[in-house]
Amino acid sequence: MTHKTDIQNTDPSKGKWSIALGILLVILGFIAIATPFVSTLATELVIASVFFGSGIIQLFYAYRCRQNVKSLIFNVLLGAGYIGSSLLLLFYPFQGVLSLTLAVGTFIFMEGILQIIMAVQMREEESRWYWTLGSGVVALVFGLSIILGWPADSAWILGLLVGLNLISNGWPMVILSLTGNNPFGSGSEQSQAS
Repeated sequence: MTHKTDIQNTDPSKGKWSIALGILLVILGFIAIATPFVSTLATELVIASVFFGSGIIQLFYAYRCRQNVKSLIFNVLLGAGYIGSSLLLLFYPFQGVLSLTLAVGTFIFMEGILQIIMAVQMREEESRWYWTLGSGVVALVFGLSIILGWPADSAWILGLLVGLNLISNGWPMVILSLTGNNPFGSGSEQSQAS
């Protein structure tokens, strides 16, 4: 009884926003998949911007901590490294895409290996260990295919990954909102509903 009244009393505008944002993410995901080269370059430019912003923050922090010489040197070098990396990504975007694609492929490959190891270790205690194993095998194969397809696939693989990520984040928001489970609801509302 409490569950129904709590869902009925929640703000319906939150659900509408969740549905709208979820649909927007799904649409952007399909656009990213349809234009993978543009999405790949956009991803690279976003990462370059994040690096540049991080560098500025580090330099500001270095200035604020200038009394400690070791801290000053470390933060200046770190800030310069971030800014230098961002400028390399901005001025040499295609080389940046190549580097990022190889890094992403290697990360996914390593993640797959770790998931497989974890699945083998938990098979005695966890009855559904095979889901972790399956996820690890998929990540391993996907990461390996990115590495083996490098550098030829670099122009589109990051855009594809961004598109798939946007879709995988968007559709659960829509489904949860349509079923009455508002992903933006407060923890107190959710705990009362259960």
